[in-house]
Amino acid sequence: MGKIIASVSCTLDGIYTGPHGDENNMVSWAMPGIIDSTTDNLIMFQKADAILMGRVNYEGLASYWPFQEGEFAEAMNKPPKYVASRNPEVTEVQWGDFGDTISLLADDLHESIVALKSDIEGTIIVPGSAGLVQSLLNAGLVDEINMIIHPVVLGNGKRYLDSISARNDLKLIGTQLYETSGSMRLRYEVVTVK
Repeated sequence: MGKIIASVSCTLDGIYTGPHGDENNMVSWAMPGIIDSTTDNLIMFQKADAILMGRVNYEGLASYWPFQEGEFAEAMNKPPKYVASRNPEVTEVQWGDFGDTISLLADDLHESIVALKSDIEGTIIVPGSAGLVQSLLNAGLVDEINMIIHPVVLGNGKRYLDSISARNDLKLIGTQLYETSGSMRLRYEVVTVK
């Protein structure tokens, strides 16, 4: 049975986008911590057996990673990738020259992701994709939250865990302080969903 790990960078107040909802605005406040945590993020993606993305996040990642080189590009390009989309206009997905590594999950997403967890033995990383992670948490399908908290409070913007419908108990399984940026990685196992 696969293990779904939700991976995100957010502010201390849980915001993952800038004040106007533009994920590109995160560069100014998140980049020091992203740079600081690059080695650990690389290791996480190198160990991934699959990558699961929401449609919006897929569009951004697919426009960048297939055209890069190096260890991180290899970690993003080689494993199987899955795009979860409820948009009926999305009928195919592409990943540059790595097209055989990506598939669209567009029918019953809950059923498709349960089947994906059943088919994949190792870790399934969900980078960002807040809406997808919220749906997965509400369905009891997230096994771990791997969150880098950046030392900034934005006050407004989109919150990563905004639409959770029920209590989720978490067990702390790891921490990592990135001293240069002051960012902190927190790893939580999702132990109960009530």
